[in-house]
Amino acid sequence: MKYVQKYKKFSLITKVRQTIVFALMGLILFGISACGDEALDTSKFVSNQNNNFKLTLTISDDIVRNDDTIKLTAVVERLVDKTSISGSTPPTTMKMAVTGGSIALHSAGSKISEIRVILDDAKGSVFEALAFFAPSKSSSSGNVTASYNGINVSMSIDIVEPR
Repeated sequence: MKYVQKYKKFSLITKVRQTIVFALMGLILFGISACGDEALDTSKFVSNQNNNFKLTLTISDDIVRNDDTIKLTAVVERLVDKTSISGSTPPTTMKMAVTGGSIALHSAGSKISEIRVILDDAKGSVFEALAFFAPSKSSSSGNVTASYNGINVSMSIDIVEPR
């Protein structure tokens, strides 16, 4: 009888140890899987359209330190085939402007505020422009706007002091 009681006690301790080990392994695996790159997406976007085109403006964050920059992306999408557009030809430039800082454009053939738009003739064609907003040290807020073919979109940006 002592033999059975001795191994029964040992079996209980083994079960407790196994449970603790499995729980710790589960917590470690959960912690590793929760550390993905897209755990916190702070990007914001605004979109507007007319019958022929859709304009979307995306900012990587609506809060920026005055010693940093944020990414701006403007996307023009053709909603109808080029032959379906009646009247004049669509404009070839998109305009971007900012207040409370400066803009650095990264598109070929671009001036400070005008971006040359090249779209295929097919429905669903997309043109994307990339820029960066650098806030001025004296501003506490900023604004970024984009316009194309009578479509206007705008977003505000809060500028904060670094800690």
